[in-house]
Amino acid sequence: MEILFSFRSCSLQIFRHYLYCKIWEHHTMSSSNLVVKGCNMKKITNYILSVLLSGSLLSASLFYTAQTTSAASDKTTKEKTKITFMASGTGNYADVRKQSLEAQLLDDFPDIEIIVEAYPEEQYYSILNTRLSMGEGPDFFNIQPNWAGPNAVQKLAPAGYLEPLDDLAVIQNADEADTESVTWNGHTYSLNRFSMILCTYYNKSIFEKLGLSIPQNWAEFLNMCEKLKNAGITPVISGNKDSYALQFGLYQIAANQVYSENPDFNTQLADGTASFSDPGTWDKVIDQYLLLYKNNYVEAHSLTMSSAEAIRRFCNGEAAMLFSGNFNYSTLLNALGENLGAFPLPANDQDQPLCTVVSKGGGTAIYSGSQHIELCKKIFEKLYEPTNDTLSSEDEIWKVFHDLKEKGHFTINCNQGWKGDVEWALEDGVSRKIGGAAISVNYITSMMQTAYENG
Repeated sequence: MEILFSFRSCSLQIFRHYLYCKIWEHHTMSSSNLVVKGCNMKKITNYILSVLLSGSLLSASLFYTAQTTSAASDKTTKEKTKITFMASGTGNYADVRKQSLEAQLLDDFPDIEIIVEAYPEEQYYSILNTRLSMGEGPDFFNIQPNWAGPNAVQKLAPAGYLEPLDDLAVIQNADEADTESVTWNGHTYSLNRFSMILCTYYNKSIFEKLGLSIPQNWAEFLNMCEKLKNAGITPVISGNKDSYALQFGLYQIAANQVYSENPDFNTQLADGTASFSDPGTWDKVIDQYLLLYKNNYVEAHSLTMSSAEAIRRFCNGEAAMLFSGNFNYSTLLNALGENLGAFPLPANDQDQPLCTVVSKGGGTAIYSGSQHIELCKKIFEKLYEPTNDTLSSEDEIWKVFHDLKEKGHFTINCNQGWKGDVEWALEDGVSRKIGGAAISVNYITSMMQTAYENG
């Protein structure tokens, strides 16, 4: 449209110049005041110009109308329903997740546009809860079972942020084990078919080079770390800038030092017969964990290293072990292949059985305030339809973990049984202690208890 007006403007100027030249030429030849049928030539010129200008505006109007109609037509044919998924993730997680969702959904839902938002875990919690409180939640978002974390079912469902899915066939036909931890007040809000396993990954090549075998108790683990350190190899790497990474080691120790001794510890927290401050429980867990830092068995700059950076450096052979879980298995397997191994962190005393952490993972929930509830429910059923895919948690590497679970030597992720912001108090206190803060372990456990009581 701008080009059209520019062309018209240029034409008017040329015509104006030509007309006045002719007028001047005729005027000099006749030496008379030029009048045509009683009209002054200047008026004729202005009239002609006004006609041309009107034509220009009409053409421009027609051009603009055609463009607008075309754009509106394109919008009508191309506009799709935007469905937003929010999750915690770093690196290229959003792109990978989007590709996966498109592969699962677009054949059945060609009229949707999938948008994936991913944030580091702490940011995810903050952004999600802010948007939910403002009535602007994403259509789908990740939730955790029971009380685990700020996006736990037991926290978000009572607030009215989760859409009940009881009417869906995929929920009605599901095993109770897949719905129990994502159910509140008789309503189910997701499915959690997949196991979450916490583990200690190790580089087989490094172990073989030094003649190391998998340790079976805490004393053996510390001895192995000392050998690695003496060989100039960092025993353990952990990206504690993302403070949730602290859980991966702490919970494995707790499985052996708290829950193996008292499987009902979380239940007793709820009825007031146990406390995080009880001697020989979480104080012992934290002491064992901090010993790894005191002995320089963990990468010295862990507090300034992200979880993604720790994973990258482990894959590059810069450390022998990494505290993590099966949620990072695919990434590590792609990088290390057959050199990747995993074992439960042996935080048990020499005369005690080894225990591990195996629990139900989280699931995907629908925001109760979504503008596309019925469409989202259809999408949910497609996402959770039965498949024949082999789960990564069923690979051979996880056999030892499942064997321990079958024997009853396991616990669920500790925070799944905690009210309040206990995990935040734990992460904050341990991070400060690693950083050199003059606080006691008893102070950390008392803060955990306070957080629980305020939950």
